[in-house]
Amino acid sequence: MKNSYLKRVVVIMACVFLLCVVLEPVGEITQVKAQNNNTGIPIYIQGQKKTFDSPPILKNGRVFLPIRYISEYFGAQVGWDEQTRTVTVKQGSKTVSLQIGSSSAQVNEKEVSLDVPAFVNAGRTYVPLRFIGEALGRFVDWDETERAVYVDTDAISKSVQMNINGKTFKINMVKVFLNNPHVGLRIAYGQNQIGLTESLMSMAQRSNAIAAINGTFFRAYETTNPKEPSGNLVIDGRIEHICFRDSPATTFGFTRDNKADIAYVAMKIQGEYVSIPDPDNAWLFDQGWYVGTINRSPIYWGSSSINLYTPKRGPTTRANNGGINIVVQNDTVVDKKQGSNVSIPKNGYIIHLYGSEVRYADWFQKGYQITYSDIYRVQQGNADIWKQGVIEGALSAGPRLITNGKITVNPVAEHYTIPKITEYSTARSALGLTKDNKLLMVTVNSAKIEELATIMQKLGAYNAMNIDGGASSGLYYKGKMLTTPGRDLSNALIVVHK
Repeated sequence: MKNSYLKRVVVIMACVFLLCVVLEPVGEITQVKAQNNNTGIPIYIQGQKKTFDSPPILKNGRVFLPIRYISEYFGAQVGWDEQTRTVTVKQGSKTVSLQIGSSSAQVNEKEVSLDVPAFVNAGRTYVPLRFIGEALGRFVDWDETERAVYVDTDAISKSVQMNINGKTFKINMVKVFLNNPHVGLRIAYGQNQIGLTESLMSMAQRSNAIAAINGTFFRAYETTNPKEPSGNLVIDGRIEHICFRDSPATTFGFTRDNKADIAYVAMKIQGEYVSIPDPDNAWLFDQGWYVGTINRSPIYWGSSSINLYTPKRGPTTRANNGGINIVVQNDTVVDKKQGSNVSIPKNGYIIHLYGSEVRYADWFQKGYQITYSDIYRVQQGNADIWKQGVIEGALSAGPRLITNGKITVNPVAEHYTIPKITEYSTARSALGLTKDNKLLMVTVNSAKIEELATIMQKLGAYNAMNIDGGASSGLYYKGKMLTTPGRDLSNALIVVHK
């Protein structure tokens, strides 16, 4: 009898418990649940950290914010319909409506799906921050390394100290939010003429840059110009500097829509004939034409070479070795000129034949229509972005530091054998890409190349590479030099507003 009574009590208590669970309002969570989901997530708006008396909540991988902060920080009007339990957010011509507990919302009266619905917690209405922000035309991004939310942020800067194996490193970093559609990348070059130099501050300011960092190596110790780059450059969507034709190098590249990659890639151009008036030379259609270097002085490469000079070189070739210059305008050979330092047409280029290569002068007769294509041979990287018409800019340097999250630095394998790279502690610069598409522009006061790789990994880089360092190491951010180079530079990577 006693056991029977106890069984009935247990059954009744179980039913009451289940009833309470079923009757819990849909889309609402208790204060205890909120505390379990709240991880103290920092939220930055235009780079400024915001504080909240009701903190953000992380729920099912989404960050939620009390609705009143949408009004306060976004300048939006917020309405509440108690009968339908619906939140309406208005800003300008945009209207967003969310019903508590509903997996759909209305944006300008168009229905869209929600991963996680709005809910009420401790009397506060919480809405998904990214959804509301993007619906109102704001940029909202999650930073996986810092586990923070950034709203309307183009870039941030940080100066930190890091201890590795008992050694302290002073690090300056600019983190660029490449997912922000209003951010763009560019390659700058000294005085807008490849082979000349200019201060990093000047390159940044004349480009209205958000940030800038020194680029590839260059012949800094030449007493006169040209102080030419020692790495490949892609500028405004075309290969504009090649040191060694079809020689692979670690290269940072980016597209117009900020898809970025660090690849091991070789570059060359492939010349083609479009029209040959002379039928005796029709065989050239199959032969094509080539050059060894682009916007590079032939004096560095021995007694014979074929070089291409484009308007990025400046008004003239600045080649002082004679030879034959094929003048091309609007893809048509218009002239041949003997001598040095000839003018480069703004709507064309010069093919410079030097030494024994002048024997190819007959390949370029007046009236021949010619063109050329950029060729990228990717040995390691995302081949989809390394194509003419896709890639917007690139600079080669090295060695590579990190590949897919792992330290893979091996200078000798990339033909870097000088002690400045392989042995010395010196000022260094690096570029890194995080897994969530942030660009890290980093300078370190003094580090060995292996230490630089460790630093980049700890900063969150998933892929990273070394760029020029020593007296070239420089970093600019929003009007100030975070690291000041000890000399003018040949080229730089800059971040701009689109």
